[in-house]
Amino acid sequence: MTGWVWILALLSCVYGLYEDQVGLHDWSQQYVGAVKTKVASSRRVYLSTHLSILAAVDLRSGEVVWRHKFTHGDSIVEGPLLSGDILATRHATGQLRYWDCITGILVSDVSGKDIIQLAPLSDGSFLIVRRNTVTVGGLSSSNSYTVDIPAGFSSLGYIKSSSGVQVLLSDGQTSLLLSYVPGQPIGTSALSLPSSLIFLDDLVTALDGTTLHYLNMGSDSFQTVELADIGVNQPVNSIKSAGRSLLIGAGDKGSVFINFKDGTPRAVKVIEKGAIAQVVGSDQMIMVTDNTVSLVQISNGFVHHSYTLEANRGHVVSIAPLSVSHPCTTISSVKVPGVFLTWSDQSLMVTGDNDSCTWIREESLASVTTATLMDLPSISLNPLTHQRSTSGNPFTAWVDRIQSQFLDLNKMINIYFGTAHVDASPDMERDSFNLNKLIVTMTTVGKVHVLHSKGGRLVCSRLISGIKPFDTGKYQMHVTRTSSHYPLSANVVILASSVNGTSTVLTVINPLDCSIEYRHQFPSKLMQAQLTPIEDEDYSKILVLLTEDKKVHTFPPHSSLASVPLFFTVLNGQTLTGYKVVEVSSMVEETWSTHVRGDSVLSVVSKDQNDAVYSQGRALGDRSVLHKYINPNVMAIAVESTDKGHVDILVYDMVTGEQVYYSRHKQYSGPAHVLLSENWLVYHLWNSKLRRYEVTVVEFYLDTPPKASEFSSLASQYKISTLQQSYISISPLNTLETTTTLKSITNRAILFAETGGRIAVVPKALLDPRRPAKPTAADKMEGLLPYSPQIVVPPISYLTFNKTLMDIRGMTTGVTGLESTSILFSYGTDLFFTRVTPAKTFDMLNEDFDYNFIGLVLVGLCLATIFTHAMADNKALNKKWK
Repeated sequence: MTGWVWILALLSCVYGLYEDQVGLHDWSQQYVGAVKTKVASSRRVYLSTHLSILAAVDLRSGEVVWRHKFTHGDSIVEGPLLSGDILATRHATGQLRYWDCITGILVSDVSGKDIIQLAPLSDGSFLIVRRNTVTVGGLSSSNSYTVDIPAGFSSLGYIKSSSGVQVLLSDGQTSLLLSYVPGQPIGTSALSLPSSLIFLDDLVTALDGTTLHYLNMGSDSFQTVELADIGVNQPVNSIKSAGRSLLIGAGDKGSVFINFKDGTPRAVKVIEKGAIAQVVGSDQMIMVTDNTVSLVQISNGFVHHSYTLEANRGHVVSIAPLSVSHPCTTISSVKVPGVFLTWSDQSLMVTGDNDSCTWIREESLASVTTATLMDLPSISLNPLTHQRSTSGNPFTAWVDRIQSQFLDLNKMINIYFGTAHVDASPDMERDSFNLNKLIVTMTTVGKVHVLHSKGGRLVCSRLISGIKPFDTGKYQMHVTRTSSHYPLSANVVILASSVNGTSTVLTVINPLDCSIEYRHQFPSKLMQAQLTPIEDEDYSKILVLLTEDKKVHTFPPHSSLASVPLFFTVLNGQTLTGYKVVEVSSMVEETWSTHVRGDSVLSVVSKDQNDAVYSQGRALGDRSVLHKYINPNVMAIAVESTDKGHVDILVYDMVTGEQVYYSRHKQYSGPAHVLLSENWLVYHLWNSKLRRYEVTVVEFYLDTPPKASEFSSLASQYKISTLQQSYISISPLNTLETTTTLKSITNRAILFAETGGRIAVVPKALLDPRRPAKPTAADKMEGLLPYSPQIVVPPISYLTFNKTLMDIRGMTTGVTGLESTSILFSYGTDLFFTRVTPAKTFDMLNEDFDYNFIGLVLVGLCLATIFTHAMADNKALNKKWK
C-alpha cells in the first residue's frame, strides 16, 4: 500500500508534443558571425568570431558541427590553434582552454594570465611563452620541456616547422635564439637582430631600406640580399606576410610576390592591387583578383586554371586552400585545390571549378538589426487582371475587366488540361490563408537578405555599398508598396547613415529579386521618418523624412501632403522636442519641448502604426464598460538615474507634448524592455532591493465615454485613469513583443525572449492589473484569473520547444489570413520562425480531422433526409385517401 502512495505522490502533469509536429511550422538556423581567426584541418574549419563564438564547421557540407558562446569579458584573444586532435584558445580572462576538436568538449581549463605567445607544433604539443619561461608541451605530449627566460629578456616571436620551433628573445641590446627539436632539450644561442622583424611560417625576415634580411628555420644567423638582385627595382611602400612568402608593395602596379623556395628569396610575380595570394605546395599559389580565383605557377607565372566567383559580396578577406580529399579539389593533369574564402560581407564560401561542391554561409545573418514581414504576390495568371484602365470611361474599364477575367478563365482551363503552365514559382505565390511570408532583413554590414518563411530558404541578397547603421545600431525599414499591385513591383525603403555619418542614404529595393530601384542621399542626418497611410497614384505609401537641417522630404519625390497635418517628435540626448510641418515652406517649427531627467535613456518605444484595435471598451462582470484610452500618438521612455538608483517610466503624447503617465521605481535598474500596444504598457526591470526581475503592466482608461469614434490628440483634454500591477519574472529577458492578428479579435499574448535562448508565450490575461486576490462572481464572469505574484510559464508555452536560440536581439510579428494565427520571426546569432496561436486554432480544422468520416455522415444525412421526406409524402397521401 505504501508503494502505491509514493507512486501517486510522484505523479504530475506531463506536457508533451508529438514528435512529427516539431519543425512542421517552425524552423531555426544556426550561425557563428564574422570570422576573426580560423584554422583548418582536412575535414573541418575551426573559427573564432567577433561574436565571441568558437565553432567547428564541416568543410564538405558547411554545417555547424559544434559551437560555444562566451561572454563579452571572456572572449577569445588568441586562437583557435590546432595541434593533433586538440584545440587551444586563450581568453580575455587569462584562461587557457584545451578542447577536443572532434566533439567540442572542454578538456582542460588552466590559468594563462602570464602567457605572451601560444603556438601549436607538429607533434601534437604547444609552445607556451610566458614572462619568465618557455614551455614546450601539451595534453598529447609525452614529455614537457621548460627553460627559463633570462632576466630582462622578452619574446619577439617564433618560427616553426616540422623539425621544431625557434623563439627569438631580446633585452634591447642582446638577442638570444631558443631552439627546440622533438626529443631533444631546448638549446640557446646568441645572434644579432635587424629591426622591424616579420615572422613567416618557418623563417624571419626584415627589410632595411633596399636590403632584405632573413633567418631560416634551423639557422643561427641572418642572411642578407639586395632587393635589386632578386628583381625588385621600384621603391618599397609596404610589406606583409603571406604564409611563408612576402608581399612587398612596390610602386603603383601592386605588390611583388617573393617566395622563399629552398630558403632562398626570389621575386616571382607582380600581384595586382587588392589581390590576395596563398602558396600551395612548393611551386604553386592560389591568387584571388576581382572575384577570379587562379592557380599560378610560381616559377614562371603561368596560370594553370581560373574560374570566376559570384559578385556582390564585397572583396575577399582571406583564402585557405583545401586538402586533396575535399570534393572541390580537382585532380587531373594539374591538381586544382578547392579554396575556403572569407568575404568582407561576412560570408564564408568553399568553392572550386566544380559547382556541385560549392557551399556558402551567409554569416552576416548573425548580425541582423532590422527585419520586416511582407506578403507574397497573389497568383497571377493574366497580367491584364491587375492593370488599371487608362480610359476615364467606367463602361470601358468594366469591359476591360470582364475581358481579362475571361482570359484568366481560359488560361486556367488550359493549365488544368496541361496545355499551359503558371509562370510564377509555386512557393513564391500567396497561399490561401496567407501563412507564408517574405522576411526582409538588414544586417550591420549593409547587406539585405530576403528569406522565405517556409523553411527559411534564401530568396535573394544584395550588399548595399556606402551605408552603415544609425547611432542606435539599427536601420529603418518601411514597406511603401506591397506585392498586391501587379505589375508594379513591391517596394521596401531602407534608411541608413552614410559611411562618414554626416548624411542619410535612402535605398529602395524590390524584395522579390533584391534589385535596387532607387537611391538618393540627403545632405543631413535623419531625425525621424514617418510612413503615412496616404497612397499616391502608383499605390505607394508616402514616406516623410525630417533631417537635421529642419527640412521635410518625401518619398516618392514630389509627393503632396498639403492636406495632412504632420507632427514629429525627436529625442536628442535627454531633450524631447515636438515639431509641426509648415505646409508652405516644407519646413518645421517647434511646438513643444521638455527635458527628460536622468543619467541615461534605457528605452524609447512607440506604437506600431498597424496596431489594430477590435474593441474600444472592456465589458466588466457587472455589465458596465471601461472605455480604453486608445491614443496612436503616444510614446514611452525609460530613464535611469544611476546615482539615485531609480528608473522613471514616462508616456508622452507626441503631438501635444502632454505627459500621459509617470512612474518612478526606486532601487530599480536596467536593462529596460518596454512594450506599448492598444491601451496598455508592459515593461521589464531589475529590482535591486529584492534581487529579482519584475514585469509591470499598466492599463489606461477614460473616465468618461469618448465623444467621437476616432481619436484626436488635438481635441479637448481627456481625463485618464490608470491601473497598474507588478509580477515576478522568473528569468531575465532580451526583448518583448506582442502577437498581432488581422482584426485583433483574438486575445493578445506577450512574447518573452529569455536570455537563456527560449521564447515563451504569456497570455495577456496573466498580465492583468485587475486580477483579484479572491475573485467574486462578477470577476469570474468577466474571466479574471486569481492574483499570483509570479508569472509561471508551463513548458508547453515555449515556442522553441527543445531548441536553444543564441543571443536573441529582436522579434517581429505579423498577421495572417487566419484570425487565430500570428507569425513570429526572431533574430540574433540564430534565426527562428514559427506560428503563434494564443487562442488555439479556433478557425481551422485539426490536422488529423477525418474528412472521409464527416463526408460519409453528410451523405448519410442527405440520404436519410430524402428517404424520410418520401415517407412523409406517402403518409400524407395515405391520410387523404382515408
